Amino acid sequence: MKVSDYMQSEVVYVSVPGTREDVLQIMADKQINGLPVVKKGTKKLVGIVTRTDLLRKADENQLALLMVRDPETVTPKTMLKTAAKTMLEKNYRRLPVVDDEELVGMITIPDILGAVLQNEEFKEMDISSHVKRQITSTWEETPLPLTYLIMEMANKNAIVILNASGGIAGVISVSDYIRLSEVTVEDSVSATHSGTESAVEWGWTSKDFLIVTKRLLRLPNVPVKEVMTKNIINVSEVTSLSECVRILRKNEIDQAPVMSATGHLIGMIEDRDLLRLAVEQL
Repeated sequence: MKVSDYMQSEVVYVSVPGTREDVLQIMADKQINGLPVVKKGTKKLVGIVTRTDLLRKADENQLALLMVRDPETVTPKTMLKTAAKTMLEKNYRRLPVVDDEELVGMITIPDILGAVLQNEEFKEMDISSHVKRQITSTWEETPLPLTYLIMEMANKNAIVILNASGGIAGVISVSDYIRLSEVTVEDSVSATHSGTESAVEWGWTSKDFLIVTKRLLRLPNVPVKEVMTKNIINVSEVTSLSECVRILRKNEIDQAPVMSATGHLIGMIEDRDLLRLAVEQL
């Protein structure tokens, strides 16, 4: 199985020179979380930029400073197993596919899962042994800036929001934080830093600022329940592997809460964990 058989040939990309606004506009229009970066006027790959890069470099506006330069790549002839192992080892969700330094495609975790696990063999196997039983969550009344800090400290892309009775009220993800902060972040950085590196006094309720690795990200100081995603896609612990992959790919999500037969939250299923199984099968 080669990358060329399962890669996405129609790839959305962004060019340098460019800005944060260029990236955000394309991500919003196409509903995607990562973009390869090419040299303007060509398809020569020079970098890759993700929503996480935008969050962690909140005071940068130039694409050249936001992107990851010289990213890991594969070619159309690369074996699918090699691409999958690279994603696991490097903690990547996607790899640009290049031929003679030119961008010709993209291969992602969902592409590989669809190729390997979404078939008859895995309709008889459930996801129970792949469920993570440790769940990162917070209460629905938690201030939004604090929920971001919790997510960062747990090294997660999303966290579960619970109501007062312990039930799932919603989910909030990296994409949600980008959506909520992108309009105001530049002004807040400019107004606060004023070109210096001096410390800023703040609290969970003061100025609505959150300091992230010496940069400033402005988020509304509201309870997370007001902005979380309430339409939750979940699966059961007895859902088959092939059906779970289908649900994740159809809804374009990388993880989902897992419920018991009695409707209680018991864990999370992440496509990255399923990728390990896919590598074993290749």
